[in-house]
Amino acid sequence: MNLIEKIKAIEIYVCENFEELGLDDPVEEEYFSAYEEIKGASDKELQTFEEDYGVSLPEDWKKLYRYKNGSGFFSMLPCVLGKGEYAFSLLSLEQIRRVKGYFQNRDALLTDFPDYFSKEDIERMADARLRPYLFHTKWFPFAEYCDSCYLMLDFAPGKAGKEGQLLCYVHDPDSVTYAAENITDVVGSIIKDNHIVKRDRQ
Repeated sequence: MNLIEKIKAIEIYVCENFEELGLDDPVEEEYFSAYEEIKGASDKELQTFEEDYGVSLPEDWKKLYRYKNGSGFFSMLPCVLGKGEYAFSLLSLEQIRRVKGYFQNRDALLTDFPDYFSKEDIERMADARLRPYLFHTKWFPFAEYCDSCYLMLDFAPGKAGKEGQLLCYVHDPDSVTYAAENITDVVGSIIKDNHIVKRDRQ
């Protein structure tokens, strides 16, 4: 399966296994019917986003957004990241812009918050793939869970990281951790972890 075929298989999985995922019925609540109406972003919209923020979006990420420019209330990315389970919904390009207006809109190191992070905390969180920040202007939240956890594109990686890698921000207690090299890996892990196979929607 290619990336979009995998996304379509995950859509079916979420609709059939919402209780196991701790979600409301997306069909009964009409989240899925609203999701089906969402169109993809145009190449022009993606290019404008890149130009406005001075970034080069990963090709697989753009492929996802050409398919769906956001997912509304439909949780299309039920991930296991580290010890946490997060049923992420996809933000639209416009929502990303809005979120960037108040979140990840400044640079702040973990050491800037001594009341929240001890030296031991910071050492424990250290990862050469990402910089030791809590907030960074080159981090772009694009998927959210419960208004407090975000998947983010990272355009300012650490020495061992890669531009465009994905990070996970979790609030209370706050932390930023490495999630995956790209969205393809996230989607592939969802398919593998849940033994999802390709089949047509009923």
